[in-house]
Formats: sequence, C-alpha cells, structure tokens
Amino acid sequence: MVRANDGVAQRRSLVLRVIYALCLLGATYNHWVEIFQHGLFWDHGGFPRASTTFWTTLAVLDPTAAILLFWRPNVGVAATAAIIVADVVHNVWIEANYFPPLLHGLAGAPQVIAQIAFMVFVLITAPLAWATSRQVVG
Repeated sequence: MVRANDGVAQRRSLVLRVIYALCLLGATYNHWVEIFQHGLFWDHGGFPRASTTFWTTLAVLDPTAAILLFWRPNVGVAATAAIIVADVVHNVWIEANYFPPLLHGLAGAPQVIAQIAFMVFVLITAPLAWATSRQVVG
C-alpha cells in the first residue's frame, strides 16, 4: 500500500526540482553568453586560471545537473547542492581576496548575493526535493 502523503511529497519534490533546474539553466545561459562573447579561455579580467576554468566548467556542469534532476532525481539534487556550495565558496573567496573588505565587496556583487540565496534555498529544501517512494508493507 502506498501512503496518501507520497503523492504530495512527489509533487513537492517535482516542484522544487523544477525550480532548481530553472535556476541552473539561467546560470547556464549566463556562462554560455560569456563564452560566446569572450571565448572559452577568457581570464575574466586577470583571475587565476583555476578560477576561470571552474567558471567555464559550470557551463557544462549546471545543465548536466538540471538534466539529472529529472533523469536521476537524487543524483541531480546532490549535484545541484554540490555545485552551488562550491560556486558560493569559490565566489566568496574571490570577493574576499580581490575585492576586500568582504562585506563591501558582496554589496557590489548582487550576482553573488543571488547565488548565496539560491544555496540557502537548496540546502533547506533538498531533503524535500529528494525523491523517495515510501511503501508500507501490510
């Protein structure tokens, strides 16, 4: 017998995964616009190669996670959380090291604030987005 709440949980999971995917696809668009405008090996104005490579790989990682959110939902949720945490940690590090003081730098970087908000949203809602099929034996 399947619990009645499973339908609600599955719909909630789907809605959250759609929100995650839309955000990831928006980021994908931004990454590809930069690649088309500046080339694959753009240094973003002189940042370290590791940082620019990370930003460029997001053009592939973000849409891959978006696809996984529907093809392999739990893998997609985990990938989304991992990507946004890594992105926020990296971008806050960039802000702290290249645009100190950190709080002043963040005030001038609304895109990083948006990433932090998305990260908090994902981390809070990921347990609800985790696709489960609970069955009761009996």
